[in-house]
Amino acid sequence: METLKNKSLRLIGTGGGITEADLPKNIYKNLGVQQKMNRSLDSDYIKNHMTSVKRVYHPLWIAKLLVIADRKPFPPRKKPNMAFVDAVSGYRGLFPSVPPMNEIEVESGEVVPAQLTKQQVEDIYVVDVQQKQINRSYVLKKPRYHLEDLFLTYLPLWKVSVDSDYLTKEFVINANTGDSEEYMSKLWGGAEWRL
Repeated sequence: METLKNKSLRLIGTGGGITEADLPKNIYKNLGVQQKMNRSLDSDYIKNHMTSVKRVYHPLWIAKLLVIADRKPFPPRKKPNMAFVDAVSGYRGLFPSVPPMNEIEVESGEVVPAQLTKQQVEDIYVVDVQQKQINRSYVLKKPRYHLEDLFLTYLPLWKVSVDSDYLTKEFVINANTGDSEEYMSKLWGGAEWRL
């Protein structure tokens, strides 16, 4: 991982939604029901037992697609779509709505290196999203595609280690929303989504 000091990155979101002070509350919010039943476990307890906090920028390839559905004799229907591909695990999908993206001067943190190249993503992964996810909504004739843009962007995350009698775990929290990215972080070590 590359450690950053004042570097400009294209981020998904603003990158400043969740501060380090907000982390204990967000970690508690993302705990399971069984762990929340423990009365001594609350956001103050988590704050007192946080052993490390790191700001991490995780790479995602973003593909802007134009889906062109022919409907003769009418003009073709054109619909924009945005696909993402995790540049480490190959996990991929479609954004339900267009996320805000900003070019931001990042003061500190660590950048995770991308393991998938732009060519791999364009030739294999974007085609897979088109065939397995977009084509499902077209019953008869499948649409054509035009790849308008493909670029690397970064998702700001917090990696927080909590070590206590009741709870010992590393949490990965989205720095924009405060939601847990546990599912995505479990995929980083494996090849389940690789093509």
